[in-house]
Amino acid sequence: MSVWKRILLGTWLVLTTDAGAQTSPTVPSVPSAEGATPGLTVEGLSNLGALSTAPRAESPGQAISGPIDPDNYRVGPGDVLQLQLWGRVSRSWQLTVGPEGTVIVPGSGTVQVSGRTLTDVRAEVLASVRSQFHGVSMDMRLSRPRQFIVYLTGQVRSPGPTTATGSQRVGDLINASSVQENPSMRHIEVRHTDGTRQIADLDLFLRTGVTTMNPWLRDGDILYVPVATDFIYASGALARPGRFELGPEDSLLTLFRLAGDPIPAADVSRVLLLRWKDPFNADTLSVRLDDVYSRKINPPLREGDRAYVYYLPQYHLQHEAFVTGEVARPGSFPITEGRNHLSDLIQWAGGFLPTADLATIRVHRRSPGANDRDQELERLLRLSRDQMSNSEYQSLRTKLAGLREDYSIEWNRLKESPGELDLLLRDGDLVRVERLVNSIRIDGEVRHPGILSFRPGLGVDDYIRQAGGFTSRAWTRHVRVTRSVTGQVIPAQNISALDPGDFVWVPEKPDRTAWDHFSAFLTAMAQLATVVIAVKAI
Repeated sequence: MSVWKRILLGTWLVLTTDAGAQTSPTVPSVPSAEGATPGLTVEGLSNLGALSTAPRAESPGQAISGPIDPDNYRVGPGDVLQLQLWGRVSRSWQLTVGPEGTVIVPGSGTVQVSGRTLTDVRAEVLASVRSQFHGVSMDMRLSRPRQFIVYLTGQVRSPGPTTATGSQRVGDLINASSVQENPSMRHIEVRHTDGTRQIADLDLFLRTGVTTMNPWLRDGDILYVPVATDFIYASGALARPGRFELGPEDSLLTLFRLAGDPIPAADVSRVLLLRWKDPFNADTLSVRLDDVYSRKINPPLREGDRAYVYYLPQYHLQHEAFVTGEVARPGSFPITEGRNHLSDLIQWAGGFLPTADLATIRVHRRSPGANDRDQELERLLRLSRDQMSNSEYQSLRTKLAGLREDYSIEWNRLKESPGELDLLLRDGDLVRVERLVNSIRIDGEVRHPGILSFRPGLGVDDYIRQAGGFTSRAWTRHVRVTRSVTGQVIPAQNISALDPGDFVWVPEKPDRTAWDHFSAFLTAMAQLATVVIAVKAI
């Protein structure tokens, strides 16, 4: 064939294929009449043009977890492949894998692709097409993953067939919401139609991200979720200590991975592995944590094994005390128990403000065992005073005093005897420096109850006179004073002078009926008669 004939024939072929002319089925390529390089026949090229212009089936987009790995993806019926040529010839074909697992390659016939990786299929198809074209670039990609049926069995909520795609893994169909109670998420069996089996370990995959534990799905797979029966345990300085299902080929390092790995407070020199020699006898193995992670020691695990990772003593432990109120810099400050005193805390806080009441510095300290339930105390609290004996009443007062958490400190006394009164601070202590209250409050059966200005040296009677004196109903012999420093309630006759902030309470006389007076008279007469009889007997 002359050069001009070849040019005219090539031009006619391009115009024909671009116009989308329908031609006869694909014809195998044959050598040219003049012994030229083998290529497609006129009929074959026309058929390629027909394939390229055929309408493409549209399908909704499918969610995939990421780029498909062609070395792992298994091609099957329903996959749509995109074959593209560019350069001297520009063409694009969609190749659909048929129900028999074959695909028709333009100019080369059918190729069996089912069950083969996308990489293998791509290599064979491109090799077939490349033999027909020279000086043309080409590539083949997966255009649309197929859909197929897999079967869910075992501990799943909805057993039976379900739809999957070639881009999905076992974990896309099985998760915590799709399984029944106590499923085994580490021994999910994947049974392929070719007779092979794989084990999906979704728990390990979700906790560590090891994708090999979450295999790809294939056409007709049967997924079996068994019941979880074997467990291992991790305790101590780990991010997620707890119970874990024993997986295939688990080791001590695997257990640590499942438990979130040790936290910085873990003691690398102390890991204890408890193992059961038989159903009733355990044995222990002590290892170093760094040896496990370097795989110098990484024993395999058996059902019931327990690992204990110890904490470093006092790791990053910082004690604190708090000061509020009338100080220059209130807030929290780090302390060392057994070394720092109340005076240190006041110094760190910048000292007292001029308005501070140095006689009423209060310290709140939580009592040990305050949350512990005391059944004896609860019993005594349910009784009235008349129902308790003297010993029970004293026991109640002692227990209530032991639960006290607020203490008062007088700063001036502390400065006079710092060695005895300068409190050693404990973690969580709260120091409150109250504002100076330069007044006395008096209430009850006085003519003008209220707040009176404090004057040093005055006693209770002085302030009662300032309040207008007693009313006619005042119970004068039972006046009580509540000390601002200690909070104690003291009879007025026992106090010589009041302090700022003290509270004076004048109670009311109890009401007495005629019967009360008559009873008192009879009691007095009975006592008098007893005395007379005793005197006569003498």
